[in-house]
Amino acid sequence: MFHGHPSPWRYPEKRAHELDAAGRIYVPRNGGVPRLKRYLHEHPGIVPGSIWTDIPPVQSHAKERVGYSTQKPLVILDRIIKASSNPGDLVLEPFCGCATALVAAERLKRKWVGIDLSEKAVELVRMRLRDVSPSAETSPLFDKVVHRTDLPRRIDRGAIPDYRTHKHTLYGRQEGACGGCRTMFPFRNMTVDHVVPQSKGGDDHLDNLQLLCGACNSMKGTGSQAEFVAKLRRERLRT
Repeated sequence: MFHGHPSPWRYPEKRAHELDAAGRIYVPRNGGVPRLKRYLHEHPGIVPGSIWTDIPPVQSHAKERVGYSTQKPLVILDRIIKASSNPGDLVLEPFCGCATALVAAERLKRKWVGIDLSEKAVELVRMRLRDVSPSAETSPLFDKVVHRTDLPRRIDRGAIPDYRTHKHTLYGRQEGACGGCRTMFPFRNMTVDHVVPQSKGGDDHLDNLQLLCGACNSMKGTGSQAEFVAKLRRERLRT
């Protein structure tokens, strides 16, 4: 049993008297506002808070682990999708990574759309969807996985200046810190980098640029930002 809002005096007077006669009103000893007594059996379930500590992260030995650096436990996505949608609804995951949300949506009979720029994500999406449905390679489910390589380019930005002209702006925006290791470096030691590589459809717009130190720029190479972040995380763990 627990005490909670609303105050019993918000009910019509007759109803409040009935609650009082039934012993359902709690009056604090310090003269605070009376509270209506509520019982757990009358309110099945618990409203989840904003911090969940009952689900551990995916461990290195976990059966569901696929090696993706930011993989989330499947049970978390199950809970989120169950709480926010109904069977037949559409689930959109714009950063699907290793497809955990897509697998959960498929298992829970939701329609789904997943998006990611990483080549590794494409491999993992196909692999995990095959695990969901053993016959997926020949089923309609597998046919719906479309891997586009012709990334659309924006045409609403007008003429874009050479990306190197943004170096001073980026240095100020990042306050002199490398966009990778976050170490402070002199201006001359910074290199302008494309967050989404030009080879993968990235353009020279300021929103797609960052400054990296020489070491981070070499580490990132022509890989995606997600791959670069994963390399940095492994590097920090080693040190």
